[in-house]
Amino acid sequence: MNPSDDVTTPKTLTAVLCDLDGTLIDSAHDITAAFLKALGHVACTPLPEASDVARHIGKSHPEMLSALGFEISGDRFEAFRRVYRSHFAQYGTQYTQPFPRVRDTLNRLAGMALGVVTTKAQDQAEMVLQNLNLAHYFRHIQGARPGIPLKPAPDSVIAALAALECQPEQALMVGDTPADILAGKAAGMRTCAVTYGFGGLNDLRACEPTYTVTSFDGLAPIIEAQIS
Repeated sequence: MNPSDDVTTPKTLTAVLCDLDGTLIDSAHDITAAFLKALGHVACTPLPEASDVARHIGKSHPEMLSALGFEISGDRFEAFRRVYRSHFAQYGTQYTQPFPRVRDTLNRLAGMALGVVTTKAQDQAEMVLQNLNLAHYFRHIQGARPGIPLKPAPDSVIAALAALECQPEQALMVGDTPADILAGKAAGMRTCAVTYGFGGLNDLRACEPTYTVTSFDGLAPIIEAQIS
């Protein structure tokens, strides 16, 4: 093999990192309910529609609040966060379910090093995956942690790769929002956009992911072609 072949041929995939909400699980109802419960506790103005909240799932709470026109900080934000966490701890998986064919696809990819990278708080991410009987599929769960910037910064993705002892060029980042794709690209990974989640199709295409699928099981043939 000459040197130019090594540059142009993608390395074999050994790891897959998945976003959680909107990629692995349909969690819009439970997240929106907790968000509106918390916002109602601190806001003095009419609350947004649930559908408007759902469009911003995947962002941090401050980003969601700002996008919806609410500037909440200091003690009010701490109160918001306390109510959100309390409500989510009790009802966070009441209606949440894995998307179709997620379990079948994860079983099919059992030989890969699988991880989750999410903006959810670490304890919430672990709770949701345990409650839905999905946690055992993943060698590492990377939730929001102090000192690690969230997606679209690559830091949380890089931390997950380090935990899996995997190089970026041998990993695929899968997600439903531009933040997922941009984080994976910034980390030096191949990326796959899923179109059934919270992100808009045009926004995802603008990020130029390596692959795009319309259902989670579309991942399997893509990945298997990269490990054969």
